[in-house]
Amino acid sequence: MNRLYPMFMKICGQPVLVVGGGNVGEQKIRSLLECSARVTVISPTVTPWIEARSISSEVLLERREYAAGDAAGYVLVIAATNDLAAQKQIYSDATSLNIPVNVADEPELCTFYLGSVFQKGNLKVAVSTNGLSPTTGKIIRDRIAREFGIKYPELIDSAGRLRSGIREAFPDYETRKMVQEQYVASELRRTEKYDETGDEHQEVKVGNRIPENEEFKIEARVSGKVFLVGAGPGDPELISVKGLRILRSADVVLYDALVCDALLSEASHDAEVLYVGKRAGYSCMKQEEINGILIRKAREGKRVVRLKCGDPFVFGRGGEESDVLQRAGIEVEIVPGITAGTGVPASIGIPLTHRKNASSVLFVTGHEAPLKGQERVDWASAAHADTIVIYMGTRNLHHISEQLTSHGVPDFKPAAVIFGGTTDNEKVVTGTLGNISDRASEIETDLPGLIVIGETVKFLSTGIVRHTSTPQGISAQERISYVEQLFV
Repeated sequence: MNRLYPMFMKICGQPVLVVGGGNVGEQKIRSLLECSARVTVISPTVTPWIEARSISSEVLLERREYAAGDAAGYVLVIAATNDLAAQKQIYSDATSLNIPVNVADEPELCTFYLGSVFQKGNLKVAVSTNGLSPTTGKIIRDRIAREFGIKYPELIDSAGRLRSGIREAFPDYETRKMVQEQYVASELRRTEKYDETGDEHQEVKVGNRIPENEEFKIEARVSGKVFLVGAGPGDPELISVKGLRILRSADVVLYDALVCDALLSEASHDAEVLYVGKRAGYSCMKQEEINGILIRKAREGKRVVRLKCGDPFVFGRGGEESDVLQRAGIEVEIVPGITAGTGVPASIGIPLTHRKNASSVLFVTGHEAPLKGQERVDWASAAHADTIVIYMGTRNLHHISEQLTSHGVPDFKPAAVIFGGTTDNEKVVTGTLGNISDRASEIETDLPGLIVIGETVKFLSTGIVRHTSTPQGISAQERISYVEQLFV
């Protein structure tokens, strides 16, 4: 458990000691000078950068080894030396004088740790890993920088300018806190295009009062907005940066059956998360009910995310939902996603096009069974594509194979079925158009399968596949043999 007490220390104009003048010491000194500390460096040798800072009097340099008692008189001590005896002496001196001390890469000789820091303007974020993994802390810091480094520094400045005025206008602490929270929430939503349409606004009451000063009016949309967000084919990391940002800012999230828990955990703890998934063979919410929830939540002024697997506009009913919402007067924004038809084959090394093997691709739904003896898919036209990608077709795979072969596709055409593509439960079955239906039927899974038919299936890369096949699926050796035979 991390029991470190987080705080930010004021060291502007205060004396700080750094022992060590190598690259690590230079890194520490740079950070201290950014905080306007008065830095003294004790080290017999220093980097050219530290040398230049001493010449310009930005740091005070003492070219010698550390001596017992040197820590006295400083508010902070940092050791960046590899001399173990010196490290222990520095730690002993500092702790005996109750001076905070940090010895680089020696957690046991530290009274505080230096976090991985991101700073922009008045925003400073420090990440602690309890001294266990600074490298991991740096990765997390970089992610924070990407997510929050754009709009938050400017928001901090504007909120800071209003703070004193709010303090004068509202003497009650709880009221001041509420006003500031509403102001920040309003500005964040404005930056997320939440307020771009220029609609009329209404004042939000603070407790039983409305702020009388025009400067402190907090605006809120009468009507909210719906985002149709593509979650990608399964792997939570395949959502777009924009999609993830919007998901994190949602008031309400309606998600599909195949959206993983890891992605849902990115939603705010305060968000209302509703399952509205559809799966063949399972009872599910009707589309009309989903439409009703989207409209109702948006009219409550909520920021609603409809999180859909793959891409919302590729066999995802995104077009239907967008049309219904717009006719209801609800603002809609589409955030594209990686559709399974492109993402899943690519993840296991199957290119859909290839300069020597395939110049055309067809995406088709295999969910549409014949209706009263009449085909609902034009398989004759589909047969002319070099690569055919079929969504939701595993239940009808035998029928699909018959239709394609009857329209001229040779039964020896390479084929693959990928169940649960890009997830930890992924299973891959390979074969030919003539035998793929039988092979796929041996797989015991309720995960959806994507079918790929075409010469490019032979490029399936055995080294890329991440998941071990189950006894029912094709073994690694069988896959290798299959690919080798296709190249013959």
